[in-house]
Amino acid sequence: MKRTLLLLIAAMLMIGVAKGQEPAQPKDTCAQQGTKRAKVAVVLSGGGAKGMGHIGVLKVLEKAGIPIDIVTGTSMGSIIGGLYAIGYNANSLDSMVRVQDWSYVITDREDMSRQSLEDRKKQSTYIFNTSLTFGKKDMSAGGIIKGKNLAELFQQLCVGYTDSLDFTRDLPIPFACVATNIITNEEVDFHSGRLAQAMRASMAIPAAFSPVRIGDMVLVDGGLKNNYPADIAREMGADIIIGVTVQGPPKTAEDMGGAMSIISQIVDVNCKNKLSENLAITDLHLTVDTKGYGAASFSQAAIDTLVRRGEEEAMRHSSHPQSG
Repeated sequence: MKRTLLLLIAAMLMIGVAKGQEPAQPKDTCAQQGTKRAKVAVVLSGGGAKGMGHIGVLKVLEKAGIPIDIVTGTSMGSIIGGLYAIGYNANSLDSMVRVQDWSYVITDREDMSRQSLEDRKKQSTYIFNTSLTFGKKDMSAGGIIKGKNLAELFQQLCVGYTDSLDFTRDLPIPFACVATNIITNEEVDFHSGRLAQAMRASMAIPAAFSPVRIGDMVLVDGGLKNNYPADIAREMGADIIIGVTVQGPPKTAEDMGGAMSIISQIVDVNCKNKLSENLAITDLHLTVDTKGYGAASFSQAAIDTLVRRGEEEAMRHSSHPQSG
């Protein structure tokens, strides 16, 4: 079997960063002579639960021994990428997503173990028990889900990295993620700040999750402006870009069956912003097959399948039969 992914990366790593530089020497002499190898970036797209496929790709890259020097991501890609950047490897991410009660995490439902008997009774009696606030500055009124449980999970997972940080200097792997400022309709690239807050802003799907207010900015899902931020990885110094997208096939009129499907279509259409330009600067583009699954497919069976499909897509690009 000829390892095409490994051959591509290995060959490019042997090329000097600066134009005209002599090819790098083997690793031991590289250290002695102070030459630099090329920097590898992994770019992870948004896609909700479909982003579980990113974990499968990371598993294969790790097994292949490919170094990851930079990570950028949007929406679910920012979550997987941000956690990877602070030290979670692919196997630990796999374990983490499987043990979560996603029916709790992606809602504002109270933790039953912390509730009083009266609160539990209300939770069981009323379908809708979240109070509505109509104050001008209350961002929680801007989405169906406030994201309280999700924000708490991010805080727990980012333990040790909860202060305001420089994502390039202070994280084990330099990282950046994308959100959209709906006040100015501009892309907002996070290279610093509070990591959990940046990830939460990047995945705030309009009308589904409440936006995140930071100063004068009101931030929602970065997929509206840059769902696949390969350009940011390049700006951060990447010489080689391995990118992963998890978008499904285009929707048809028959797929428009309700408010959430319409919102999903608006997001999907906007996800094409900058896509062709970013794919053009990608050295290896992996497209995970997410057919049959959507942004909210957080069941255990769906997670199992999506992670496996991510592995299969990466393996498909890592080998093919010997020619001749």
